[in-house]
Amino acid sequence: MNPTDQLSPLLLTVDAHLSAGKLEAAIRLLQERLEPKPPYYYGWLVLSRLLFEHGQTQEAVRIGQFSEQLDSQAQLFQSIQRAMRSQDLLTARTLADNMLGNVPGHPRAIFTVAHIQQTRGDFESAANTLSNGLELHPANLQLRTMQASAFEQSGQYRQAIKAAETTAFIANDFQHLWSLATLLLRLGKNDAALEVCDRIQSSLGGDKGKRCSVATMQAQIYRILGNREASVTAFRQSLTLDSNNAAAWWGLADFKDYRFSDADRRSMERLLNRMEHDSQQRSLAAFALACAEEASGKLDSAMAYYHKANSLHSVRAFDTQGFDAAITRITSTLSATALARQARPKKGAARPIFIVGLPRSGSTLIEQILASHSDIEGTMEQPTLPAIKRRAHLICATQHKGEYLTRLGDLSVADLTRLGQSYLDESQVFRSGAGAFFIDKLPHNFEHVGLIHKILPQAIIIDIRRHPMDCGYSLYKQHFAQGVEFSYQLEAIGGYYNGYLKLMDHWDKVLPGRIHHLQYESLVAHPRISVSSLLDHIGLAFEDNCLHFHKTQRPVRTASSEQVRQPLNSKGIGAWKAVEAELTPLKNALGNETLTRFSAFL
Repeated sequence: MNPTDQLSPLLLTVDAHLSAGKLEAAIRLLQERLEPKPPYYYGWLVLSRLLFEHGQTQEAVRIGQFSEQLDSQAQLFQSIQRAMRSQDLLTARTLADNMLGNVPGHPRAIFTVAHIQQTRGDFESAANTLSNGLELHPANLQLRTMQASAFEQSGQYRQAIKAAETTAFIANDFQHLWSLATLLLRLGKNDAALEVCDRIQSSLGGDKGKRCSVATMQAQIYRILGNREASVTAFRQSLTLDSNNAAAWWGLADFKDYRFSDADRRSMERLLNRMEHDSQQRSLAAFALACAEEASGKLDSAMAYYHKANSLHSVRAFDTQGFDAAITRITSTLSATALARQARPKKGAARPIFIVGLPRSGSTLIEQILASHSDIEGTMEQPTLPAIKRRAHLICATQHKGEYLTRLGDLSVADLTRLGQSYLDESQVFRSGAGAFFIDKLPHNFEHVGLIHKILPQAIIIDIRRHPMDCGYSLYKQHFAQGVEFSYQLEAIGGYYNGYLKLMDHWDKVLPGRIHHLQYESLVAHPRISVSSLLDHIGLAFEDNCLHFHKTQRPVRTASSEQVRQPLNSKGIGAWKAVEAELTPLKNALGNETLTRFSAFL
């Protein structure tokens, strides 16, 4: 400890009580001396920590919050905030270190250090900084909230859930319970998220806005779980609370066959046409109206709404040239030589099956088919591999003084093995433990095939493709929560598709035979042959359940959740032809070479 001279005798006595195991006596002593509320900032921090250790969490939080009024370092923290706003991270860190020198373990300084680490992408260090800080300030809700975020960003998902649960238990308020529910939903813990929603609802009273938000989340979860009736009921409940809840209108429309009333359509039109509403809300309303028109067979008006929806969403153009440059960097850097060194295979561990490609290409269908096999467990679009990629980037930067792409080939077998083990460890949160194989269906992992090959030699990689016009048309009609920004401009979709093909061709060149390619149209036309070939590639015997995938009961999070709960059909094949004239920018962006490549699947 390095307290002020005024506090030294008191804190020495407190330490003596604690050394003797007299926690209650230490608390009473501090309370007696601090009862007149002297400006002993450090003393109040110590009292908050001891109260927390004694189980008086609410009082510990209150005391910790009160102590901020007595912080003599407040002006220094304001200087830190100005430096952060100016992106002067060096100055901010220097000032934070000064704060820590004046008051050991200062919570605002810890917050600053962790924030700087997160800004630099070093989420693991941020999580460690916050964990150390919380040993001194366990009742600090801001540090706890930040810790859950750092754990999630670093790919430590179990720790993230535990941190968020602890924070929600301590605070027991809407803000922190809502944060826990959204985290659980993101990580596929659907039943747990529903339970938290129930906890939230019981304390909301007449707050319509919050009740609407909770009902919308419940509807989304019920849809994932395959309970359409409950999902529709919850969406409708949210709309009775707020008819401008665009997410609910879109949620209903995204069932693809939901029938809206005339009153519903008028409500969505009002939402779309009110300029004072957020553009994203208006975009969702337009997507919902487009789906409603399409379900009624009115393709012309549907396309007009789709164009409106996408234009409202596209605040700025997708950087197609930047994406193409990024693909070129990968293909020019990750050669066969750079990819030659691999991790040691993990014997006896469950083997991951990566399904890659573009969204709306049939990846959810393949996942559902494979998850119907007795030896394969389906999970979700895991964030695990991108988190492991960030760790690889840190190793390249710190140990090899270079960028990920240029130094990935330099990673040792030991480093690669640790990264592979980290993937297996962190992905367990998404698995029940059953099955010799498990699926990771994040389409954009096509960019990371080289990393998969290096750190997980035992992994299976499946690339599912769909005719670029059907795939592009389907992408354009879909509103995505995040991560698919190219899908809102027809030209960008074409450019992205070509970049994807270019990269997959590169992987086939430098890693021949590593990827199993599957054409969506061939799967629909010849399901038994396609599925048998796929299972043979994985090393598993054919099972009839894989052809009856629509009967498999499991959570499905993607836009295809309703389609994969129906028998295989050809409804989506060639759908683009009915609106071909509206898709000219997509066709031109794809170009003749790509279209000719897929001409056999028209």
